[in-house]
Amino acid sequence: MKKILLVSAAIIVFLVIGFLMWNHVGATPDFMHPTVKYAIWAFIIGALVTISLPLGAISGLAFKPGPKMTAIFTAFGAGALMAALSVELIAPTVEEIVGHINSPTGMEHGKQHAFFTMGALIVGCIGGGFLFYTLDELINSKGGFIRKVGSTISHLRNKKHDAAISEKDIENAQKEEGEHSGGGMAIWLGLLIDGIPESFVIGAGFLTLLSIKLGAGVEPAFTEVLPYTLIAGLFLSNFPEALSASMGMKKSGMSTGKIMMMWMSLVLIIGIGALVGYYIGSSIPHEIEIAIEGLAAGAMLTMIAQTMIPEAVHLGGAKVVGLSTLIGYLSAVAFKLLE
Repeated sequence: MKKILLVSAAIIVFLVIGFLMWNHVGATPDFMHPTVKYAIWAFIIGALVTISLPLGAISGLAFKPGPKMTAIFTAFGAGALMAALSVELIAPTVEEIVGHINSPTGMEHGKQHAFFTMGALIVGCIGGGFLFYTLDELINSKGGFIRKVGSTISHLRNKKHDAAISEKDIENAQKEEGEHSGGGMAIWLGLLIDGIPESFVIGAGFLTLLSIKLGAGVEPAFTEVLPYTLIAGLFLSNFPEALSASMGMKKSGMSTGKIMMMWMSLVLIIGIGALVGYYIGSSIPHEIEIAIEGLAAGAMLTMIAQTMIPEAVHLGGAKVVGLSTLIGYLSAVAFKLLE
């Protein structure tokens, strides 16, 4: 409990520093190039969005919610994440494509560009899905499956095929694998492959709004380039993911300090990833940017279907999951009103 309190204090300090930086982001020093300023904004957004990871871990370790409550949180987060991806990433690209095709001026070059863009999006999404599946299977084979109930269920099904999987089976598998020395690194790498697409999505979402403002000749304030639906979706999905995963890691014998260090390191890495995502998106051709966004979106959608939804169904049942996913989706979409 002392470790949890210490980590909680560190998170509070982090939030205070983030808030102070937020309040002063509009005041840019003369020596700072605008690109550097916007890169710092991308990092701040990435770090603030993912602060729900350690918060969720603390909640799971301190309060230990039951299976049904965990299922509700997980399904809610899955719905919120689906809303973030569909509203902030997929929909704007599709609108742009349809606009080029149906344009009254109807230039052939514009239609060709639209088809190339759609192709980049589709190829990126498919590639992201296959990439996540491959890396997830590789990490799980090394013991990383114990990071999530959904991954553990998938691992056990590969071993037991059609046999029913009980809570006892999941706990035994997590405890058994947790005793292996390489399990900790495999878990961390598993969490990392879940987080990397998220970081690029944050950077891309921020860059899209920033480009719109700058294209209109407006010098935007920090709050004007926040992709609120994306932020809400990621924040709300990260919380239950960390809550559930931390309880599983604790059952496997991992120490509280090690669990919290894993989540805190992801906050830093995803913040840096958002910064990198912004830089890459601002310096590459549009079609490649769309393909990278598709890659991240495909990976995250595959992760939702492969781990989050099966975990929620196993813990709480289909009825609970359906309604919770719907509420999570609508909650994230509602944040669009803030933009």
